Amino acid sequence: MKVQVENIDSVKKKVEVVLPEEKINVIRESIYSELQKQAKIKGFRPGKVPRPMILSYYKEYIDDELKKRMVQETMYEALDEAKINPVGQPVVDFVDEEDRHGYVLECEVIPDIELPAYKGIEVEVEPIGVSDDEVAKRIDGLQHMHAEIVAKEGDRGAQNGDLVIIKYQGYEDGKPVKGIETEAYPVELGSSTTMPEFESALMGMKENEEKEIPVSFPDDYPDKDIAKKTLQFKVTMKEIKEKHLPEINDEFAKDLNFENMEEMHKGLRDEILKEKENIRNKEIAQKIMDALTGGVEIPVPKTLLEKRIEMMMEDAKSRFKADRLTAEEARAIEERFRKDFEKSAETRIKAEILITKISEKEGINADENDVQERIKKIAEDAKRPLSDVRNFYEQYNLLNNLRSNIIEERTINFLRDNAMIKEIS
Repeated sequence: MKVQVENIDSVKKKVEVVLPEEKINVIRESIYSELQKQAKIKGFRPGKVPRPMILSYYKEYIDDELKKRMVQETMYEALDEAKINPVGQPVVDFVDEEDRHGYVLECEVIPDIELPAYKGIEVEVEPIGVSDDEVAKRIDGLQHMHAEIVAKEGDRGAQNGDLVIIKYQGYEDGKPVKGIETEAYPVELGSSTTMPEFESALMGMKENEEKEIPVSFPDDYPDKDIAKKTLQFKVTMKEIKEKHLPEINDEFAKDLNFENMEEMHKGLRDEILKEKENIRNKEIAQKIMDALTGGVEIPVPKTLLEKRIEMMMEDAKSRFKADRLTAEEARAIEERFRKDFEKSAETRIKAEILITKISEKEGINADENDVQERIKKIAEDAKRPLSDVRNFYEQYNLLNNLRSNIIEERTINFLRDNAMIKEIS
Protein backbone atom coordinates (compact mmCIF):
# COMPACT_ATOMS: atom_id res chain seq x y z
CA MET A 1 0.00 0.00 0.00
CA LYS A 2 1.41 3.37 -1.07
CA VAL A 3 0.34 6.46 0.86
CA GLN A 4 1.11 9.99 -0.35
CA VAL A 5 0.08 13.23 1.33
CA GLU A 6 -0.49 16.58 -0.34
CA ASN A 7 -1.15 19.79 1.58
CA ILE A 8 -4.06 21.69 0.01
CA ASP A 9 -3.97 24.47 2.62
CA SER A 10 -3.35 24.84 6.35
CA VAL A 11 -6.42 22.76 7.31
CA LYS A 12 -6.95 20.54 4.24
CA LYS A 13 -4.90 17.55 3.18
CA LYS A 14 -5.21 15.11 0.30
CA VAL A 15 -4.18 11.53 0.99
CA GLU A 16 -3.73 9.22 -1.98
CA VAL A 17 -3.85 5.50 -1.20
CA VAL A 18 -2.79 3.07 -3.92
CA LEU A 19 -3.46 -0.60 -3.13
CA PRO A 20 -1.44 -3.54 -4.47
CA GLU A 21 -3.30 -5.72 -6.96
CA GLU A 22 -3.08 -8.74 -4.65
CA LYS A 23 -4.92 -6.85 -1.88
CA ILE A 24 -7.69 -5.84 -4.29
CA ASN A 25 -7.96 -9.42 -5.50
CA VAL A 26 -8.33 -10.69 -1.92
CA ILE A 27 -11.19 -8.24 -1.29
CA ARG A 28 -12.83 -9.10 -4.62
CA GLU A 29 -12.60 -12.83 -3.91
CA SER A 30 -14.21 -12.42 -0.50
CA ILE A 31 -17.15 -10.61 -2.12
CA TYR A 32 -17.45 -13.31 -4.78
CA SER A 33 -17.36 -16.10 -2.16
CA GLU A 34 -20.18 -14.46 -0.21
CA LEU A 35 -22.26 -14.04 -3.35
CA GLN A 36 -21.68 -17.62 -4.46
CA LYS A 37 -23.19 -18.88 -1.20
CA GLN A 38 -26.14 -16.47 -1.26
CA ALA A 39 -26.93 -15.94 -4.96
CA LYS A 40 -30.32 -17.16 -6.15
CA ILE A 41 -30.50 -17.53 -9.93
CA LYS A 42 -33.24 -19.52 -11.61
CA GLY A 43 -32.04 -22.92 -12.81
CA PHE A 44 -29.18 -23.24 -10.31
CA ARG A 45 -29.01 -24.57 -6.79
CA PRO A 46 -27.62 -22.23 -4.06
CA GLY A 47 -23.84 -22.44 -4.07
CA LYS A 48 -23.71 -23.93 -7.58
CA VAL A 49 -24.05 -20.78 -9.70
CA PRO A 50 -21.12 -20.53 -12.14
CA ARG A 51 -18.62 -17.73 -11.50
CA PRO A 52 -19.10 -15.99 -14.90
CA MET A 53 -22.84 -15.78 -14.29
CA ILE A 54 -22.36 -14.30 -10.80
CA LEU A 55 -19.90 -11.77 -12.18
CA SER A 56 -22.39 -10.85 -14.90
CA TYR A 57 -25.52 -10.68 -12.72
CA TYR A 58 -23.87 -8.82 -9.82
CA LYS A 59 -21.24 -6.73 -11.63
CA GLU A 60 -22.55 -3.36 -10.37
CA TYR A 61 -22.90 -4.64 -6.80
CA ILE A 62 -19.38 -6.16 -6.85
CA ASP A 63 -17.85 -2.91 -8.14
CA ASP A 64 -19.62 -0.82 -5.49
CA GLU A 65 -18.87 -3.26 -2.67
CA LEU A 66 -15.21 -3.49 -3.73
CA LYS A 67 -14.82 0.29 -3.44
CA LYS A 68 -16.57 0.36 -0.07
CA ARG A 69 -14.42 -2.43 1.40
CA MET A 70 -11.19 -1.00 0.00
CA VAL A 71 -11.81 2.08 2.14
CA GLN A 72 -13.19 0.20 5.16
CA GLU A 73 -10.24 -2.20 5.35
CA THR A 74 -7.37 0.21 4.69
CA MET A 75 -8.35 3.82 5.47
CA TYR A 76 -7.44 3.90 9.17
CA GLU A 77 -4.12 2.18 8.51
CA ALA A 78 -3.39 4.69 5.73
CA LEU A 79 -4.26 7.70 7.91
CA ASP A 80 -2.12 6.31 10.72
CA GLU A 81 0.79 5.90 8.32
CA ALA A 82 0.27 9.45 7.06
CA LYS A 83 0.05 10.70 10.68
CA ILE A 84 -3.26 12.42 9.94
CA ASN A 85 -6.20 12.68 12.33
CA PRO A 86 -9.22 14.06 10.42
CA VAL A 87 -11.67 16.29 12.30
CA GLY A 88 -14.58 14.93 10.27
CA GLN A 89 -15.47 12.22 7.79
CA PRO A 90 -13.04 12.40 4.83
CA VAL A 91 -14.40 12.89 1.31
CA VAL A 92 -13.50 9.84 -0.83
CA ASP A 93 -12.76 9.77 -4.56
CA PHE A 94 -11.74 6.51 -6.20
CA VAL A 95 -8.74 5.88 -8.45
CA ASP A 96 -9.36 3.27 -11.14
CA GLU A 97 -6.62 3.37 -13.75
CA GLU A 98 -4.86 0.62 -15.66
CA ASP A 99 -1.95 0.28 -13.27
CA ARG A 100 -3.23 2.26 -10.25
CA HIS A 101 -6.20 1.26 -8.07
CA GLY A 102 -7.17 2.87 -4.80
CA TYR A 103 -8.70 6.09 -3.56
CA VAL A 104 -8.02 9.68 -2.56
CA LEU A 105 -9.13 11.13 0.78
CA GLU A 106 -9.69 14.84 1.24
CA CYS A 107 -9.46 15.58 4.97
CA GLU A 108 -9.71 18.56 7.26
CA VAL A 109 -7.26 18.57 10.16
CA ILE A 110 -6.29 20.69 13.13
CA PRO A 111 -3.76 23.18 11.70
CA ASP A 112 -0.14 23.38 12.76
CA ILE A 113 0.37 26.82 14.24
CA GLU A 114 3.28 28.78 15.61
CA LEU A 115 2.47 29.27 19.27
CA PRO A 116 2.60 32.83 20.60
CA ALA A 117 4.42 33.55 23.86
CA TYR A 118 2.09 32.04 26.44
CA LYS A 119 4.08 32.53 29.66
CA GLY A 120 4.15 35.81 31.52
CA ILE A 121 0.94 37.20 30.04
CA GLU A 122 -0.08 40.32 31.97
CA VAL A 123 -3.60 40.31 33.36
CA GLU A 124 -5.18 43.12 35.39
CA VAL A 125 -7.91 42.25 37.90
CA GLU A 126 -9.89 44.00 40.58
CA PRO A 127 -8.94 43.18 44.18
CA ILE A 128 -11.47 41.04 46.00
CA GLY A 129 -12.73 41.14 49.56
CA VAL A 130 -15.81 40.32 51.58
CA SER A 131 -17.81 43.00 53.40
CA ASP A 132 -19.90 42.58 56.56
CA ASP A 133 -22.95 43.44 54.46
CA GLU A 134 -22.28 40.53 52.10
CA VAL A 135 -22.02 38.14 55.04
CA ALA A 136 -25.26 39.53 56.48
CA LYS A 137 -27.04 39.03 53.13
CA ARG A 138 -25.78 35.44 52.97
CA ILE A 139 -27.13 34.79 56.49
CA ASP A 140 -30.44 36.40 55.55
CA GLY A 141 -30.70 34.11 52.53
CA LEU A 142 -29.96 31.04 54.66
CA GLN A 143 -32.52 32.20 57.22
CA HIS A 144 -35.19 32.33 54.52
CA MET A 145 -34.09 28.98 53.11
CA HIS A 146 -34.62 27.38 56.52
CA ALA A 147 -37.91 29.13 57.18
CA GLU A 148 -40.91 27.08 58.22
CA ILE A 149 -43.84 27.43 55.80
CA VAL A 150 -47.12 27.29 57.69
CA ALA A 151 -50.76 28.15 57.04
CA LYS A 152 -51.49 31.81 57.78
CA GLU A 153 -53.16 32.76 61.03
CA GLY A 154 -56.53 34.51 61.10
CA ASP A 155 -58.47 35.93 58.19
CA ARG A 156 -55.90 38.41 56.96
CA GLY A 157 -55.10 38.94 53.30
CA ALA A 158 -51.84 38.14 51.54
CA GLN A 159 -48.91 40.33 52.51
CA ASN A 160 -45.26 40.85 51.70
CA GLY A 161 -43.20 37.73 52.46
CA ASP A 162 -46.12 35.27 52.10
CA LEU A 163 -45.99 32.28 49.80
CA VAL A 164 -49.30 32.17 47.91
CA ILE A 165 -50.76 29.60 45.53
CA ILE A 166 -52.92 31.10 42.78
CA LYS A 167 -54.99 29.89 39.87
CA TYR A 168 -55.13 32.09 36.79
CA GLN A 169 -56.22 32.33 33.17
CA GLY A 170 -55.07 35.03 30.75
CA TYR A 171 -57.55 36.64 28.35
CA GLU A 172 -57.12 38.79 25.25
CA ASP A 173 -60.18 40.64 23.96
CA GLY A 174 -62.34 38.44 26.19
CA LYS A 175 -60.95 35.19 24.79
CA PRO A 176 -58.75 32.80 26.82
CA VAL A 177 -55.12 32.67 25.66
CA LYS A 178 -53.80 29.16 25.17
CA GLY A 179 -50.83 28.33 27.38
CA ILE A 180 -51.41 31.28 29.71
CA GLU A 181 -53.19 29.40 32.46
CA THR A 182 -52.47 27.22 35.49
CA GLU A 183 -54.35 25.56 38.32
CA ALA A 184 -51.68 26.11 40.98
CA TYR A 185 -48.88 28.65 40.62
CA PRO A 186 -46.65 29.56 43.61
CA VAL A 187 -45.62 33.19 44.14
CA GLU A 188 -43.45 34.53 46.94
CA LEU A 189 -44.72 38.06 47.47
CA GLY A 190 -41.90 40.58 47.57
CA SER A 191 -39.50 38.39 45.56
CA SER A 192 -40.11 40.32 42.30
CA THR A 193 -40.45 37.09 40.30
CA THR A 194 -43.62 38.23 38.52
CA MET A 195 -44.66 41.45 36.76
CA PRO A 196 -44.77 44.31 39.35
CA GLU A 197 -48.44 45.23 38.73
CA PHE A 198 -49.44 41.57 38.97
CA GLU A 199 -47.67 41.03 42.29
CA SER A 200 -48.97 44.33 43.68
CA ALA A 201 -52.56 43.31 42.87
CA LEU A 202 -52.13 40.04 44.79
CA MET A 203 -51.38 41.94 48.00
CA GLY A 204 -54.36 41.93 50.34
CA MET A 205 -56.28 39.19 48.53
CA LYS A 206 -57.86 36.59 50.80
CA GLU A 207 -58.19 32.86 50.26
CA ASN A 208 -60.83 31.95 47.63
CA GLU A 209 -61.07 35.59 46.56
CA GLU A 210 -61.21 36.24 42.80
CA LYS A 211 -59.85 39.26 41.00
CA GLU A 212 -59.21 40.50 37.47
CA ILE A 213 -55.73 41.94 36.96
CA PRO A 214 -54.66 43.73 33.74
CA VAL A 215 -50.98 43.21 32.88
CA SER A 216 -49.11 45.08 30.11
CA PHE A 217 -46.10 43.19 28.73
CA PRO A 218 -43.08 45.16 27.45
CA ASP A 219 -41.78 45.05 23.87
CA ASP A 220 -38.75 42.93 24.88
CA TYR A 221 -40.74 40.34 26.85
CA PRO A 222 -39.21 36.87 26.12
CA ASP A 223 -42.54 35.33 25.04
CA LYS A 224 -43.08 37.12 21.72
CA ASP A 225 -46.70 35.94 21.55
CA ILE A 226 -47.67 38.28 24.37
CA ALA A 227 -44.96 40.96 24.10
CA LYS A 228 -46.41 44.47 23.58
CA LYS A 229 -49.86 43.21 24.62
CA THR A 230 -52.12 43.87 27.61
CA LEU A 231 -53.79 40.72 28.94
CA GLN A 232 -56.57 40.45 31.48
CA PHE A 233 -55.83 37.81 34.16
CA LYS A 234 -58.64 36.18 36.12
CA VAL A 235 -56.98 35.14 39.36
CA THR A 236 -58.21 33.00 42.28
CA MET A 237 -56.27 33.04 45.56
CA LYS A 238 -56.16 29.35 46.52
CA GLU A 239 -53.77 29.32 49.51
CA ILE A 240 -51.81 31.76 51.65
CA LYS A 241 -48.87 30.51 53.66
CA GLU A 242 -46.54 32.52 55.82
CA LYS A 243 -42.89 32.09 56.64
CA HIS A 244 -41.69 31.64 60.20
CA LEU A 245 -38.04 32.62 60.13
CA PRO A 246 -35.65 30.89 62.56
CA GLU A 247 -33.88 33.08 65.10
CA ILE A 248 -30.24 33.86 64.26
CA ASN A 249 -28.35 32.37 67.21
CA ASP A 250 -25.89 29.61 68.10
CA GLU A 251 -28.57 26.96 67.50
CA PHE A 252 -29.12 28.25 63.98
CA ALA A 253 -25.34 28.18 63.41
CA LYS A 254 -25.22 24.55 64.59
CA ASP A 255 -27.97 23.65 62.12
CA LEU A 256 -25.58 24.92 59.43
CA ASN A 257 -22.74 22.75 60.84
CA PHE A 258 -20.91 25.60 62.62
CA GLU A 259 -20.03 25.55 66.34
CA ASN A 260 -21.48 28.98 67.04
CA MET A 261 -22.39 32.32 65.47
CA GLU A 262 -18.79 33.53 65.46
CA GLU A 263 -17.67 30.44 63.52
CA MET A 264 -20.64 30.83 61.20
CA HIS A 265 -19.65 34.39 60.28
CA LYS A 266 -16.05 33.32 59.68
CA GLY A 267 -17.05 30.26 57.66
CA LEU A 268 -19.50 32.15 55.48
CA ARG A 269 -16.93 34.91 54.87
CA ASP A 270 -14.45 32.27 53.69
CA GLU A 271 -17.14 30.67 51.53
CA ILE A 272 -17.98 33.96 49.80
CA LEU A 273 -14.29 34.73 49.32
CA LYS A 274 -13.73 31.34 47.68
CA GLU A 275 -16.68 31.94 45.34
CA LYS A 276 -15.22 35.31 44.33
CA GLU A 277 -11.80 33.74 43.79
CA ASN A 278 -13.35 31.12 41.51
CA ILE A 279 -15.11 33.83 39.51
CA ARG A 280 -11.89 35.84 39.26
CA ASN A 281 -9.92 32.74 38.18
CA LYS A 282 -12.38 32.26 35.32
CA GLU A 283 -12.01 35.93 34.43
CA ILE A 284 -8.21 35.59 34.41
CA ALA A 285 -8.39 32.48 32.24
CA GLN A 286 -10.68 34.26 29.76
CA LYS A 287 -8.35 37.27 29.55
CA ILE A 288 -5.38 34.97 28.95
CA MET A 289 -7.20 33.13 26.15
CA ASP A 290 -8.34 36.46 24.63
CA ALA A 291 -4.71 37.63 24.60
CA LEU A 292 -3.49 34.37 23.06
CA THR A 293 -6.15 34.06 20.36
CA GLY A 294 -5.70 37.71 19.47
CA GLY A 295 -1.96 37.23 18.99
CA VAL A 296 -1.90 34.44 16.40
CA GLU A 297 -3.69 33.54 13.16
CA ILE A 298 -5.57 30.25 13.64
CA PRO A 299 -7.47 28.86 10.64
CA VAL A 300 -10.55 26.90 11.70
CA PRO A 301 -11.58 23.73 9.79
CA LYS A 302 -15.02 24.30 8.24
CA THR A 303 -16.16 20.78 9.13
CA LEU A 304 -15.35 21.34 12.80
CA LEU A 305 -16.97 24.78 12.80
CA GLU A 306 -20.19 23.54 11.18
CA LYS A 307 -20.42 20.60 13.57
CA ARG A 308 -20.02 22.93 16.57
CA ILE A 309 -22.63 25.38 15.24
CA GLU A 310 -25.11 22.54 14.69
CA MET A 311 -24.60 21.35 18.27
CA MET A 312 -25.24 24.86 19.58
CA MET A 313 -28.30 25.21 17.34
CA GLU A 314 -29.80 21.95 18.60
CA ASP A 315 -29.25 23.06 22.20
CA ALA A 316 -30.89 26.42 21.47
CA LYS A 317 -33.87 24.82 19.74
CA SER A 318 -34.54 22.71 22.80
CA ARG A 319 -34.78 25.89 24.89
CA PHE A 320 -37.37 27.89 22.99
CA LYS A 321 -40.98 26.85 22.42
CA ALA A 322 -40.88 25.93 18.74
CA ASP A 323 -44.49 24.70 18.87
CA ARG A 324 -45.72 28.25 19.46
CA LEU A 325 -43.77 29.77 16.56
CA THR A 326 -44.75 30.05 12.92
CA ALA A 327 -42.40 28.47 10.37
CA GLU A 328 -41.24 31.96 9.36
CA GLU A 329 -40.52 32.95 12.97
CA ALA A 330 -38.63 29.70 13.59
CA ARG A 331 -36.47 30.31 10.50
CA ALA A 332 -35.74 33.89 11.58
CA ILE A 333 -34.68 32.73 15.04
CA GLU A 334 -32.48 30.00 13.57
CA GLU A 335 -30.79 32.50 11.26
CA ARG A 336 -30.13 34.86 14.16
CA PHE A 337 -28.83 32.05 16.34
CA ARG A 338 -26.57 30.72 13.57
CA LYS A 339 -25.03 34.15 12.99
CA ASP A 340 -24.40 34.64 16.72
CA PHE A 341 -23.15 31.08 17.22
CA GLU A 342 -20.72 31.14 14.29
CA LYS A 343 -18.52 33.79 15.90
CA SER A 344 -18.59 32.24 19.40
CA ALA A 345 -18.02 28.73 18.00
CA GLU A 346 -15.03 29.93 15.96
CA THR A 347 -13.54 31.70 19.00
CA ARG A 348 -14.02 28.61 21.16
CA ILE A 349 -12.43 26.28 18.58
CA LYS A 350 -9.41 28.59 18.24
CA ALA A 351 -8.99 28.49 22.02
CA GLU A 352 -9.23 24.69 22.01
CA ILE A 353 -6.58 24.43 19.29
CA LEU A 354 -4.24 26.67 21.28
CA ILE A 355 -4.84 24.70 24.49
CA THR A 356 -4.17 21.42 22.68
CA LYS A 357 -0.90 22.67 21.18
CA ILE A 358 0.28 24.14 24.51
CA SER A 359 -0.59 20.96 26.43
CA GLU A 360 1.37 18.89 23.87
CA LYS A 361 4.40 21.17 24.11
CA GLU A 362 4.35 21.24 27.92
CA GLY A 363 3.61 17.51 28.28
CA ILE A 364 0.36 18.14 30.14
CA ASN A 365 -1.69 14.95 30.09
CA ALA A 366 -4.24 12.81 31.93
CA ASP A 367 -4.01 9.05 32.40
CA GLU A 368 -6.62 6.42 33.19
CA ASN A 369 -6.31 7.00 36.94
CA ASP A 370 -7.04 10.71 36.45
CA VAL A 371 -10.17 9.88 34.46
CA GLN A 372 -11.40 7.39 37.07
CA GLU A 373 -10.76 9.87 39.89
CA ARG A 374 -12.80 12.49 38.03
CA ILE A 375 -15.67 10.00 37.56
CA LYS A 376 -15.51 9.26 41.29
CA LYS A 377 -15.77 12.98 42.11
CA ILE A 378 -18.69 13.44 39.70
CA ALA A 379 -20.49 10.53 41.39
CA GLU A 380 -19.86 12.00 44.86
CA ASP A 381 -21.04 15.48 43.86
CA ALA A 382 -24.16 14.06 42.20
CA LYS A 383 -24.72 11.60 45.08
CA ARG A 384 -25.01 8.77 42.55
CA PRO A 385 -23.56 5.24 42.69
CA LEU A 386 -20.05 5.18 41.20
CA SER A 387 -20.92 2.19 38.97
CA ASP A 388 -23.89 4.08 37.45
CA VAL A 389 -21.80 7.13 36.57
CA ARG A 390 -18.95 5.03 35.18
CA ASN A 391 -21.36 2.97 33.06
CA PHE A 392 -22.95 6.18 31.72
CA TYR A 393 -19.60 7.56 30.54
CA GLU A 394 -18.60 4.23 29.02
CA GLN A 395 -21.96 3.58 27.36
CA TYR A 396 -22.00 6.95 25.59
CA ASN A 397 -18.25 6.95 24.75
CA LEU A 398 -17.61 10.04 26.89
CA LEU A 399 -14.34 8.94 28.50
CA ASN A 400 -12.16 10.66 25.88
CA ASN A 401 -14.18 13.87 26.31
CA LEU A 402 -13.64 13.65 30.07
CA ARG A 403 -9.92 13.14 29.57
CA SER A 404 -9.80 16.16 27.22
CA ASN A 405 -11.62 18.27 29.84
CA ILE A 406 -9.05 17.33 32.48
CA ILE A 407 -6.17 18.24 30.15
CA GLU A 408 -7.84 21.55 29.29
CA GLU A 409 -8.33 22.42 32.97
CA ARG A 410 -4.70 21.58 33.76
CA THR A 411 -3.44 23.62 30.82
CA ILE A 412 -5.52 26.64 31.81
CA ASN A 413 -4.23 26.31 35.39
CA PHE A 414 -0.69 26.17 33.99
CA LEU A 415 -1.27 29.36 31.97
CA ARG A 416 -2.78 31.11 34.99
CA ASP A 417 0.09 30.03 37.25
CA ASN A 418 2.57 31.43 34.71
CA ALA A 419 0.72 34.70 34.10
CA MET A 420 1.57 38.05 35.68
CA ILE A 421 -1.53 38.93 37.70
CA LYS A 422 -1.79 42.58 38.74
CA GLU A 423 -4.45 43.90 41.09
CA ILE A 424 -5.55 47.38 40.12
CA SER A 425 -6.51 49.77 42.89
